[in-house]
Amino acid sequence: MAKQKGFFSLITGVVLGAAAAYLSNDKNRAKTKAVIAKTAAKVKKAEAEYKKNPTAFKKKVVAESKKVAKRTVSKAKKSLATKTKKKTSKKA
Repeated sequence: MAKQKGFFSLITGVVLGAAAAYLSNDKNRAKTKAVIAKTAAKVKKAEAEYKKNPTAFKKKVVAESKKVAKRTVSKAKKSLATKTKKKTSKKA
């Protein structure tokens, strides 16, 4: 258990160090603030939509999730087919 805790601490330290290095630049801080503001606006909009009609919101989210999953699977299949094609052509 101690090894896992130490490893987690190490990973956390690395991530926080990278974030600190990234955010030490003024331009990066401005970009991060802009992204956070956009995300907060989207969350507020989604929350309002959910409060208005939770059932419709859930159906919408499920439908969008299915579309994204289908697109992702399609891309993964294409990528796998391309990799397989390259491997077989190298062997020949």
